[in-house]
Amino acid sequence: MGGLLGLNPRPAEKENASDPESWLPSSASTKSSTPTIKKFEEITVETPYAGGKKILVLCTTKKFLQMANGKYFNTGHQASETFLPIYHLEKCGFAFEFATPDGAPVAIEEWTFPMATGYEDKLRDVRSKLQDQLSAPKKMNDILPGGVVNLEPYAAIFLPGGHGPVIEQHKIEALGKILRAAHEISLPTISLCHGPSALRAAAIGGGEFPYKGYKCCVFPDKTDKMTPKFGYLPGYMKEEDFVEAELKKLGMLIQNKEMDDSTCVDRELVTGASQAASQSLSVTACKFLAEKYDFQIKA
Repeated sequence: MGGLLGLNPRPAEKENASDPESWLPSSASTKSSTPTIKKFEEITVETPYAGGKKILVLCTTKKFLQMANGKYFNTGHQASETFLPIYHLEKCGFAFEFATPDGAPVAIEEWTFPMATGYEDKLRDVRSKLQDQLSAPKKMNDILPGGVVNLEPYAAIFLPGGHGPVIEQHKIEALGKILRAAHEISLPTISLCHGPSALRAAAIGGGEFPYKGYKCCVFPDKTDKMTPKFGYLPGYMKEEDFVEAELKKLGMLIQNKEMDDSTCVDRELVTGASQAASQSLSVTACKFLAEKYDFQIKA
């Protein structure tokens, strides 16, 4: 009956013969998640940023998240959670630089583009303009010449969402070094949904977790525990992959209880609760950067 109701996960096509069998969300679950946000709205830029620094976008290359039952969810970075903030930040005058752990291409949830009802074309335009960087990003170690983190070229860090970051970003030593260095200089750090899982990398290497005591919005664990019931995930996630619980263990203070469009600013950290926050997080981040870097927007 689940299949008749469109509640069964759908098998994903393999891009490479070596890929494991993986699963996309059920048609019913993707339909219920459309559109991703409540409403797309432009941000009016009165005086754009002209400081010349870029936004460093730290991404995953991984797209297969294994469930507790052994099945793989076909994931990566969610389209709205990645390209909608970039769309608005580009309008504000920022350019971007992408980096992945090994310089392999950025993993994107291609199936999430059609969920961007009314603004899908904008996401695809952004992706098209950035395709060269997405296909051949920098290595994260390139941000650490000689082992020393160099964040001088950057105005902010952006950690896009999607389930992809849950796979390994919290295990990447270079990412942890970059985040600790960003924290030391209060460099704006923006993330949403499952993207804050990457913050866990800053706990690598010992010492106090730099975001201990920070308020944060993140995708709620209770929703991840519910979604297998209607076929969004092909099984229940492993306990160590529940991001909200792991961030709480590290001392972060989670502000949202629902999968909603709430956002939070605490010191240099700007976060959003879910894919529904793709627009509101964009507005919050643009306002935050406008105040820090002295440019003018109306949103």
